[in-house]
Amino acid sequence: MEPKEVFDELKTILVTRLKFDPRRAVDLTPETTLPKGIESSIGLDSLDFIELSIAIEERFGIAMDESADLAPHFTSFDTLSRFIASRTPGA
Repeated sequence: MEPKEVFDELKTILVTRLKFDPRRAVDLTPETTLPKGIESSIGLDSLDFIELSIAIEERFGIAMDESADLAPHFTSFDTLSRFIASRTPGA
């Protein structure tokens, strides 16, 4: 799966699982940052990241290693899309 396809799926997950405003989701770009407290981010907090991780595991069939430091992969849609794309079948 290509990072662009993953990015589109992540936007869908945000709207359906995290109840993100669909009108705001349209304006998201791969460069959009995720964590709360970063300028121009979508403001995800720790509970949002847990829910997002669960949704990623379910949608993409990959296990998120809780013992690993995943924070660098959850910086932006680009870093997260590339991380997921590299771990999906056929990567």
